[in-house]
Amino acid sequence: MHLFVQTLALGVLIGGIYALVAAGLSLIFGVMRVVNFAHGEMAMFGGYGAYFAASSARLPAPASLLAALLVGGAIGYLTNSLLLRSAVKGGLDRPGEYVIIVTFALSLLLQASALAMFGPTYRTLNGFWTADVSVGTWIHVSGDRIVTFVAALVLVAILLWIVYYTDLGRGWRALTQNPLGARVVGVDVIRLSNLAFATAAALAGAAGALLAPVYLVYPSSGTFVLIKGFIVVVIGGMGSIAGSLIGGLLLGITETLATNYVSSAYQDAYGFLLMILVLLLRPQGLLGKRQARAV
Repeated sequence: MHLFVQTLALGVLIGGIYALVAAGLSLIFGVMRVVNFAHGEMAMFGGYGAYFAASSARLPAPASLLAALLVGGAIGYLTNSLLLRSAVKGGLDRPGEYVIIVTFALSLLLQASALAMFGPTYRTLNGFWTADVSVGTWIHVSGDRIVTFVAALVLVAILLWIVYYTDLGRGWRALTQNPLGARVVGVDVIRLSNLAFATAAALAGAAGALLAPVYLVYPSSGTFVLIKGFIVVVIGGMGSIAGSLIGGLLLGITETLATNYVSSAYQDAYGFLLMILVLLLRPQGLLGKRQARAV
């Protein structure tokens, strides 16, 4: 019983990071109806941003997390404003395919750039809270995992607040529900899409920084982030931020339980099996909608 509770706690903690990664992907898909294949590399550069802010600039942990947000957000804003503008304006016959090709090429470029600038060395960020935390005799976890989980939930909560209680969020939801109608009433599609992409990439950068103390930072580390993010998005429902939160927690719990009770050799396969199961039972995802577009 102790092992089950310990494993469940670890699954919940890692699930929070998965949710943060997927929330950005869901925001982009909900607002723009496109998929960003460079999302993982934006997380990777956020991890590097936090690492160098802490190691070279000697900034404290919260400041290094802010650096990750800024680095990811800047890359996201530039990506959408410079590379995806034509798709956003509606001048292409197949904007979805165009975005897939461009962001996939960008992911390769960002990986190559990171390798050229930083080398293949694995880097680790000093912990945000190095203490070990125990809850009775049942749960023993590192302080880093707790900080990571809390920070992820706070960032997802802020995103939900922006989406549902601000003018920016109302604009995003207008694009989600009826892009043509939003244009007709004067919604600035270019500005809102730039901000959506920047926000999603900033969240990815933060996730990269929060993962850095445990999973390290290296040029291809974004692949892991992207895979987990896509699995969670499919489980939770494409375009649903709340679904990303539920899907992230479910994936984290499934992976840790199956790793401990089945086999650690197939850790990455459990997520795909869970995704397939959800698709078979509910193709639109847990909180996804078949026709309505919802952020």
